[in-house]
Amino acid sequence: MPEIRFSDLMKTPLNKILQGLGDSGKVQTVKTTDTIAHLTGLMDCFNIRTVPVLDANTGKLVGVVSLVDVAKVLTPPSAKLPTKYLSEQGFVLSQLFNDNEEMRIKTVAEVFDSILDLEPPVVVWTEILENTIQKLIDKDENNRRNRTLVILDDRWRVVGTLSYVDVLRIIRNGSGISAFLNETKANDDVLNPNVVTHTQTDCLQDAMFTLRQSSFTHIPITIVKGGNLVIGIVDDVAVATLHHKLLFQHLSKYPLGQMINKVSPKNTVEPDCPIKILIGKFVDGHERPTAILVGDYEGEQFTMAGIISYVDIFRKLLDFVKKMDTSLPE
Repeated sequence: MPEIRFSDLMKTPLNKILQGLGDSGKVQTVKTTDTIAHLTGLMDCFNIRTVPVLDANTGKLVGVVSLVDVAKVLTPPSAKLPTKYLSEQGFVLSQLFNDNEEMRIKTVAEVFDSILDLEPPVVVWTEILENTIQKLIDKDENNRRNRTLVILDDRWRVVGTLSYVDVLRIIRNGSGISAFLNETKANDDVLNPNVVTHTQTDCLQDAMFTLRQSSFTHIPITIVKGGNLVIGIVDDVAVATLHHKLLFQHLSKYPLGQMINKVSPKNTVEPDCPIKILIGKFVDGHERPTAILVGDYEGEQFTMAGIISYVDIFRKLLDFVKKMDTSLPE
């Protein structure tokens, strides 16, 4: 589509913005009768975190399965297993492989029946971008915040998906919002300073409880309780990966310091980092963080000022666009 100002783009329907909507060959879906092996193979092959599920008989959308959902039912890959710790707990690893083989031949409908009972996160392709972003911010009727929406055409057929990463790319390439991208900094009311943390000696059970009781999906891990020296971060996928029915009684006391993504330039920014660079960390590369820690390094130590998720960026963007609209002449 021709380049238009971002304030106008926000009022533009998705089917005028996104190329290829309606091309069924570009939409990766599974049927209710497909196996879990087929589902995970699709996710791995196309590097996607969310897959729409279609009824095998009608072809209608009946649900959406995410990487977190898969992590809860499949045992973790060997590279993510704390094998030494499990052995010390007396766990026999062969149990995992047998369980995985049994699970992989089951159908999507068998394994994810409770998820398929929920209303899937959808948006119609005539919806404007601004309202779509608001949908990604808001929690749905199931009290979930969805990272990906399934796009339906006017006949309610699946024609695409739209993730928060897709929207961040649209924002980064937007015309007429250089002030937002280059002048707005991470500490300009974007970061969330009210962060729930755990220490490196807290355990998997503690993290699981925190994620269940809050709307957070990420927990910074500190050296000492109440401190702001952060050594890494634990997210909902990591917790779900180790929270398996066969593993949990053995891993419930597993220290969070052993399962963190360590602080690094990939998942941290300084407080004066422009939004454009911040967005780049979310969307560029193969292993993209889903939250960014904001703070300063002193040597190898990182002092956290807050955390930023895509939701924080979207809220700041909508506020910016609202101010743009009110400043335009009648």
